[in-house]
Amino acid sequence: MDNQKRRLTIGVLVSGITDEFTKLICRGAMQMAKQMDVNIVALPGKYIDRDVSDKPDLMYEYQFNTIFSYAKKENVDAIIVAAGSIGCFASRENIAQMMKMFDGIPCVLVSYKMDEYINILFDNYTGIKEGIDYLIDRTGCRKIGMIGGRLDNTDAAERKKAFEGILASHGIEFSDRAYVSGNYSKDSIGVARTLLDNNPDLDAIFCVNDDTAFGLYEELNRRGIQIGKDIHVLGYDDVVMAAKMNPSLSSVRADGTVLGEEALKMAIRLVHGEDVENKVLPTKFVKRDSIGNGYQEKDEQRSKFLEESIETYFDDIFYRCRHEKLKEKMQTLKASFQKLINTLILVYDKGDDSPENFMEIQMALGNFLNEGAIEHADVSNLLNCFEGIYRTLKNTLPDRDARFKLQDTFSAIYRRIIRATDVYIGRMSANQEKENYSIKMFVRDVLQFEKGNDLSYTSLLGNLEWLGIRNAYVYIFRDPIMHLVREQFVPPKYLYLKAVLKDGVVSSVPSLRQKVFLKDLFDNDFIEKDIKYTYVCLPLFSSEMIYGVLLCDLTEEIFVNGEFLINQMSSAAKMITLLKANEQIQQKLEESLAVLKENNLALDTLSKSDGLTGILNRRGFYTEAEKLIEENRKSGGNLLAIYVDMNNLKIINDRYGHEEGDFALKLISDILSDEIKDVGIAGRIGGDEYACIMKYQPADDGEGILNKIYNRFTTFNESSDKPYNVTVSAGASLIGAKDDITLKEALTQADEKLYEVKKFRKKDVAKK
Repeated sequence: MDNQKRRLTIGVLVSGITDEFTKLICRGAMQMAKQMDVNIVALPGKYIDRDVSDKPDLMYEYQFNTIFSYAKKENVDAIIVAAGSIGCFASRENIAQMMKMFDGIPCVLVSYKMDEYINILFDNYTGIKEGIDYLIDRTGCRKIGMIGGRLDNTDAAERKKAFEGILASHGIEFSDRAYVSGNYSKDSIGVARTLLDNNPDLDAIFCVNDDTAFGLYEELNRRGIQIGKDIHVLGYDDVVMAAKMNPSLSSVRADGTVLGEEALKMAIRLVHGEDVENKVLPTKFVKRDSIGNGYQEKDEQRSKFLEESIETYFDDIFYRCRHEKLKEKMQTLKASFQKLINTLILVYDKGDDSPENFMEIQMALGNFLNEGAIEHADVSNLLNCFEGIYRTLKNTLPDRDARFKLQDTFSAIYRRIIRATDVYIGRMSANQEKENYSIKMFVRDVLQFEKGNDLSYTSLLGNLEWLGIRNAYVYIFRDPIMHLVREQFVPPKYLYLKAVLKDGVVSSVPSLRQKVFLKDLFDNDFIEKDIKYTYVCLPLFSSEMIYGVLLCDLTEEIFVNGEFLINQMSSAAKMITLLKANEQIQQKLEESLAVLKENNLALDTLSKSDGLTGILNRRGFYTEAEKLIEENRKSGGNLLAIYVDMNNLKIINDRYGHEEGDFALKLISDILSDEIKDVGIAGRIGGDEYACIMKYQPADDGEGILNKIYNRFTTFNESSDKPYNVTVSAGASLIGAKDDITLKEALTQADEKLYEVKKFRKKDVAKK
């Protein structure tokens, strides 16, 4: 890019779009981008090298990481890489391997230290020291354990080192037995269990991050151990959920928003060729209920509360609202907060607790709450602030009656806060209902197409207002790309721009303007050059197949519903692709049938047979099956309709060649024909789809014959020298003599049962 003529575009590579850390990094970068007049493109993947073998619902999570491959020196001027979170499951060697993709691009690493790159980190000592010191000095803890992370991760290693050093400074020996390594997630329950089993007498546990602490909470609750009373818990990061846990989690505040802001400034300086040094951001300990009350503070210590700046307390309560769009709201809130606190202090410093002054306090509180305090506040910190004021004022009052009146005042304050919280929760519930309705409409509208053509892609962008998206671009590959786990993904040199949402208006892109080279992915002809944007790029995929990408506005709603958006868009892209393929097949079939109709009776006979397998084709099967159904109605008895679908034909074709695919199709035909010989017929009714209809007397809805079919394939695979397994999924539907059901309806029912089976059958085709 020509940096002199065009606005800079900075790529922000992060872990999952809905992750708390990702939200903070992106928000900080977005906020600073507005000030620095640059474009932002977020590229949210997941986690490299994460083992999901015991989580089948995450087996295709690796596809998200293909999005990192779109960051090229031709389309971004610099990148910010949240390597600490992306690589939280990976070795240092594998993270270094990933970073080779970005050679030649100015890069800032976030929460990870590698000598080859400029990095920005949090101070992994000061905040931890404040928290551990509090545990030891104020609550009397001496037996403190830690759940850490991989020690080739910068943050994990530094936090463990800090933990050991702080214990030593208090004369407490670090014990290997009291340390375990987790995986930075709520799934660290297993290591939490090990730590507790090996150390039943722990006073406190420090967790390498808040997600790990949430997993620890689950295990402690399962054991009936009371957090904040029986054991103390300290986290790190201070994400939004920390204050919402029960009890609220004490944590080391590491503001990811500031991290994103500073990382963006560093990246821009790198682009301009300036000297940039590594940076360490400060942290601080935030005490909440998971560490209990500790020892009673001395009166002289409490008295310092009112000497502190009100702005400090305000920032502690509303620290998550440092967004540009909330700037004016925060100024108004700060003024009403200051008025409330000053009124409280003034009334009780003067000792004038008359009804008039009480009403003045209530009015100031009402103004503060009406400005949206509960919506934006860390309520735990808000209550701690009022608790500190209450204790301080209580110690200044001369007699018991005055203290009782003070208690009544603060009781009224707490009641108002509780009521305001209830109102806010009710409003949130109403908003959730509205959002649920919007989601239903989106799901409906995104599938409002019947054909597999380019115009169908416009339906994907037709209802995105509920996500706050006004600009979006659907890019589709010329052909879907199969991408298997652990394979390197190389994006194509060009993609096809199928549909555009511009300022809320959807349009289809003419075929002559669709081809977009990878270097222009974030700078296509429909993006105005003088418009500053903040976009997110998301992959469109289903299972092993990748269809393209979605580029759209990065909104607050995306941080909540981004993965849902990907799922729905991907399903629609897959369906359009399948419809297109089906229409092409249908067209070829119709052309073939037109030719066959011109031939004689001999060719008519051939038209009923499948040329590859020798069994009936779709036409022949339907003709003969209808005859069987009519005969059965006259003679009585039961018929069984079976629908059979081969698993992984495309993979066999791609990996081992079409000759092997043909062999598998013939094998299926042979097995089906052999199993129903003398009692029915079998036909190949699609590329890898088969149908059977047979006389059937057992009262088991077809389970018996289906099991026999499955066993035949198992026997073949066990004795076969083929490098692959041939497997099928099947469903059956029983047709009674008096049942008013057509062949098509019976096969549809069988196909629906097949679909349920297919969801749970193993997809691997290669032999182990």
